[in-house]
Amino acid sequence: MIRLLWCLLLLGLWHSPSQAASKYEDSVKELAEGVAAEAIKLKKSRLALLDFVDSSGEVTPIGQFLAEELATHLLVAGELKVVDRTLLLATMKKHHLSHLDTSQAKAAKTVAKALRADLYVTGTYLELPEGIQVTAKLVGPYTVYPVGASRAIVPKSGPLAAFLKPATAPQPRTAVAAPEPTAPVLITHENEVYTVTVLGVSRQDTRIEVDLLFVNRTKTPAKLGCQLLDTYLVNEQGEQWKQDVAQSREGLCTRGLELTPRRQHRANLSFLVGEQSPKGLVTLHYHETSPRPDRIVTLEGLKVENPASADSGASAKPDTAAPTP
Repeated sequence: MIRLLWCLLLLGLWHSPSQAASKYEDSVKELAEGVAAEAIKLKKSRLALLDFVDSSGEVTPIGQFLAEELATHLLVAGELKVVDRTLLLATMKKHHLSHLDTSQAKAAKTVAKALRADLYVTGTYLELPEGIQVTAKLVGPYTVYPVGASRAIVPKSGPLAAFLKPATAPQPRTAVAAPEPTAPVLITHENEVYTVTVLGVSRQDTRIEVDLLFVNRTKTPAKLGCQLLDTYLVNEQGEQWKQDVAQSREGLCTRGLELTPRRQHRANLSFLVGEQSPKGLVTLHYHETSPRPDRIVTLEGLKVENPASADSGASAKPDTAAPTP
């Protein structure tokens, strides 16, 4: 009887890791089958897989590993072609494509054309008590909008176990020195849907480039857009500078911007100027078309920095942004 019990115990110990590996393979296979089914339904055959990101949008070793695993399973299935990931990353770097959103639609299209990719595949993962929830999205290279998705929960045991750090005991608190004074906060406007911050205002040849950061404050997706002709810069003397239409064909006021819940996206506005930069401070007059077509936001106290200036961005003036009814 004792010998039988030992045999059963050894069999259980051998079977446990084998079963964990089997569950892992099945879950990744399920994810790959879902991606393949969506691609075949769209009659697309060549995919470019980007590194997966965590819930905060950061690329991590786990995200890179999951993207590699998905690519391998798609290749083994043999129904689709997958762009070599080394070539993909090199081409993205060459064309300055860091992520997929409407602000980089032109670069996304160029990279896809160079690689002959029919679809991009992006992914996010979230650590849950029962495993790692992985969501893969198929993204059209010309619209930069999702056209399909697949989801699976991957066990934390198996190959992923090496990436997951065990919980550590909390460290005793130590005295923290008072923080040094920081630079003034850049000009920001906040409403019920999003927060927008001016990251920089700089002179680039015959244009003034305004770099903006939008953050979705809600739990639902939000589509942002603005009026091309009624979004402009104006100085204290009343002089106005309109948007550069040629530079705005893929921008915020033409294609718009899709804000995912609790995530941030950058956008750029380009305004034509003459040979001289505007004197004094300028105001950004921003007229929405979405989510509220009647909202006008004025961001005041912006200083245009020349290329030779050491610093760039908004002036150190307090937040004066406010929606005008």
